[in-house]
Amino acid sequence: MSQPSILTPRRLLVVGGFVLAFALLFWPTFVCMAERFNTHDSFYSHGWLVPAAGAWLIWQRRERLRTTARRPSGWGLALLVPSLLAHVIATWLDLHVVSGLAMLGALWGLVWTCWGWRTLSCLRAPLLFLLFMVPLPSILLIAISFKMKLMAAWMAAKLVSFVGIPVAQAGSTLHLPGGVAVVVDDTCSGLRSLISLLALSTLWTSLMPPDSARWKKWLLTASSMPIALVANMVRIVSLVVLCAIYGPQVAAGFIHYGSGIVVFGVAILALAWLSRVLTRVSPQLAASHG
Repeated sequence: MSQPSILTPRRLLVVGGFVLAFALLFWPTFVCMAERFNTHDSFYSHGWLVPAAGAWLIWQRRERLRTTARRPSGWGLALLVPSLLAHVIATWLDLHVVSGLAMLGALWGLVWTCWGWRTLSCLRAPLLFLLFMVPLPSILLIAISFKMKLMAAWMAAKLVSFVGIPVAQAGSTLHLPGGVAVVVDDTCSGLRSLISLLALSTLWTSLMPPDSARWKKWLLTASSMPIALVANMVRIVSLVVLCAIYGPQVAAGFIHYGSGIVVFGVAILALAWLSRVLTRVSPQLAASHG
């Protein structure tokens, strides 16, 4: 026998009260995260879309939620209380990343406490997906981006030399004939597209058939990393070659940023193609063994 609707007026009132209290408690965390989302050349400009995508993932599970037994559990306090304490301490010490993670821990603990472990298990994918909206420390992102742009410059120099264009690398700068210099900056490091495509691929797995094997979803998510890096390398090499032919002005303005959008779109198409291939794997194997 199915459970009654979870959207009764009383339950909506209770949930609304929890949401309001939660928002007031974690308001400083929301503000700090919003500042990171809106920063120029932010690595987390996709952060605004994560809550909406998480809500969509929850909506996809509405039928499962309706039939899942809801048994409030005091065990959830074992996660909720430490998360709240961690948030208070992190806010006092200006540890915004810790506060963001504590916010998610409190959310998971709240679901566990109010609706039970089975409901939390049903919502584990949407709740884990929210991790993509918690920005990592800026100092860590800058360090990773610096290493990645040096590696990208080195790879670009090798590839451009391979096609017959003389190039000398000095750090993240590529020197071309005629005194032309192309700088591989943080925008071209590939870290931003890597984070965004990783989040997108994780969301994409929810579009695969419900009976898809878990290894397919893991493979699709893992494949987003080399896809993002290769796409970024294609962008850098293309810009360097264009600069060698037409001059450094090519790498400025619309072409520089527009190429990033085009290449990211190609990466999404590659992700869609891989998802389609993985979806067809099992039927083909079944037919071959039939």
